Amino acid sequence: MIAPAPARPPNPLRRLAGRRFLARAAILFEAIWPALCAPLALIGVFVCAALLNLPPLLPSTLHVALLALILLAVVGLLFRGFRNIRLPDDRAADRRLEMRSGLIHRPLSVLTDKPATADAVGLALWQAHAARAITQIGRLRVGLPRPGLARRDPRAMRYGVLLCLLACLWIANTDAPARLYAAVTPSLPVEPAAPATELQAWITPPAYTRIAPIFLKAEGGNVSVPAGSHLTVNVSGGSTAPTVSLNDRTGTFSALDRSSFQAEWDLTRGGHLTVQRDGRTLAAWILTVVADQPPVAAWGDNPGRPPSGQQTRLPWQVSDDYGVTALQAELHLRDRPDAAPLAVTIPLPGGSPKAAHGLSQPDLTAHPWAGLPVVGRLVAHDATGQTGSSADVTFELAERPFHNPVARMLIAARKSLSIHPDDRGDALEALDGLMQHPEVFTGDIGAFLDLSATYYDLVRNHADTVVPETQDMMWQLALHLEEGQTEQSARSLEEARQAARDALDKAQQQPNAETRQELAKKLEELRQAIERHMQALMEEAQRNNSVMPFDPKAMQLSDRDMQRLAKQAEQAAKEGRMADAQQQMAELERMLDQLRTARTQGNDSKQANSKRQRGKRQQSVVQDLIAREGGLLDHAQQRGNASPSPGPTPTDPKAARDADSRVQQALRRALGELMQQFTDLSGEASPGLGEADQAMRDSATQLNQGQDQEAGEAQQQAIAALQKGNKEMGQAMAKMGQQPGQGGEGEDSDQDGSEGAMGMMMPDGQRADGRGTGPLPGSPDRADPNGRDPLGRSNQGNSADNADVAVPEERERQRTQAIQEELRRRGANQERPRQELDYIDRLLKQF
Repeated sequence: MIAPAPARPPNPLRRLAGRRFLARAAILFEAIWPALCAPLALIGVFVCAALLNLPPLLPSTLHVALLALILLAVVGLLFRGFRNIRLPDDRAADRRLEMRSGLIHRPLSVLTDKPATADAVGLALWQAHAARAITQIGRLRVGLPRPGLARRDPRAMRYGVLLCLLACLWIANTDAPARLYAAVTPSLPVEPAAPATELQAWITPPAYTRIAPIFLKAEGGNVSVPAGSHLTVNVSGGSTAPTVSLNDRTGTFSALDRSSFQAEWDLTRGGHLTVQRDGRTLAAWILTVVADQPPVAAWGDNPGRPPSGQQTRLPWQVSDDYGVTALQAELHLRDRPDAAPLAVTIPLPGGSPKAAHGLSQPDLTAHPWAGLPVVGRLVAHDATGQTGSSADVTFELAERPFHNPVARMLIAARKSLSIHPDDRGDALEALDGLMQHPEVFTGDIGAFLDLSATYYDLVRNHADTVVPETQDMMWQLALHLEEGQTEQSARSLEEARQAARDALDKAQQQPNAETRQELAKKLEELRQAIERHMQALMEEAQRNNSVMPFDPKAMQLSDRDMQRLAKQAEQAAKEGRMADAQQQMAELERMLDQLRTARTQGNDSKQANSKRQRGKRQQSVVQDLIAREGGLLDHAQQRGNASPSPGPTPTDPKAARDADSRVQQALRRALGELMQQFTDLSGEASPGLGEADQAMRDSATQLNQGQDQEAGEAQQQAIAALQKGNKEMGQAMAKMGQQPGQGGEGEDSDQDGSEGAMGMMMPDGQRADGRGTGPLPGSPDRADPNGRDPLGRSNQGNSADNADVAVPEERERQRTQAIQEELRRRGANQERPRQELDYIDRLLKQF
């Protein structure tokens, strides 16, 4: 086995070389650091001033002088401090090592000295001395540098400078880099103009930009202006006319007086703008002319026919750098692209917005394209005449729903003429079919004559203008058939009223014979419109075998009084008595407002009666649901008692449960439809019916799992919840001022679909257990077999058979009194909403 070689001892002289290097570095640092203290202190003071943003406050010349002085002072201090510094040698390094290590008699000098004698004894003694010196190398210590700053700076001013630096850094915060840069980069101004010379320059942007004039600084700079801006430069002082140049274009100043000059330019392009005089530059700028961009238009979400309502949705959004001045929707008929477009103006908010969005909902139901698909495009305009268009979108225009079958046929023929104006065959065929059946007009001879005139106009007149004219006649006839003469006369009255109001305002602003004559004409048209409307109201009352929806004496709506007021206002206008005409017009306006309010209340009464009947039918359906749910509960209890029931009930428990589960699911579907219909009617949901729906679902689940007892409990909960929901329905209807009963009567049940849901579930009115419950409440099968309605009147249309009907006058009087007392009781409760209290006050006035 080979023994490892012994480790070589470290070389003491190599270790001494390392110690000498560190000693020389320490000596050099002790010499350099004191030389740097003074320059660094001066630089620190300048940095503090720079962080406080003081140098930029000085004039440019003083700022430059300060920088030069600081630089010279730093260089001088560095030169004075470094001129006597020498690099240390080995002897100096040995002296430091000996002093820091505590060695005496300078032992390191033995390594370089030689003995004076060469005898053997002296040489051996010298070698022993050298060996002892080498052994002391391991104890050599360099020590930390000691530059002696405390001796040079006994007041410790160096720490004050450091503290000031930290405080100024905290003050400058994130602005420190910018402030330091500004302190060492003074701004040297452009050569100033000659003394007594004053220059003013400004740029006026175009008016449509709504930007204030931009004043140019005399020291120059970069300026961005809109295209079409106007430059104005004024120079005062001196006798020589200056010149202005933009790139390669040069212009002269016009003299305002002996020492004032002015130049004006329209800026169409940018560049280097310079004002000079006598070869010297007075001012210079770099102009950037920004071109006006065209506007941007785009469609919003879901344009076209709304889910409900008769107004076409036109959602839009526009933007422009200086503002959009106009916006319109151009609609092209999809099936006839060559037709002239329909332009719909869309109002913009705030005049000319730079960016805006909104929703315009114009009523286009009277247009021949209503209900037809169109291709729409938004077109935006700016002040310079530039346009921006959106992408094309296809949608349908909203249309008015018509319930009268003749009106629907007229509207369909009107649409066919819009799509195929050159092919009148389909429209003529539809009109001819109506003319063959005059009985559909129910004695309205005027409507039949209008239809005949429209038909023969299409047949005989082949001009291009006849199609729009006949389409308008079809629209007016359809409105007449749908609304009746009353609604049309009301619309005409409102138009005449607005025209008279506008004519009165114009006559007051421009009092002359022409405006007074125009006002008299409009007042005469208003008087005729009032006469036609009152006549239509009376004819409507006679047709419906009813009375007017108001009391003319109580409401002061006498036709004679209104005619008198209109005549007096017309006469006053002709004679120039505008104050009297205005007073008569105000009184007439008040009476017309009362007339409109009275008709609105009459329509509200009809709607309330319809809601009352629908509420009755819906509550009758709830009663039937309770009965049918009770049948399911009977089945569950019979199966739970293990006693088979007679009759058609299945003897197999599983088959019976399956049958009951199907019935339960059908009952739940019917309840869901009823809940939706009641919510649409009253505007609020019934929590009780919701609980019944949950209980029915639990019942069906338990039946499918074969748990009759749990199913019976769920059915009991469903019955209780249905009874609770029935009560809530009555309360909800009472809030709307209606008192529905428990059974349906008098109206056809298929109007709201409530009983239709039950009929779909259980045809022929059969219960789940096979026993017939009879016809549903309100169905025609519950009619009296003797041909009388629930009030005892004959259904045969013979009024003589109704002579035996007793009119319950006393009962009606008591009921009226009870209603009046209830209204007073509710009106005394001031905690009710103000809208409800006002409504109660209006009802009490009718008593």
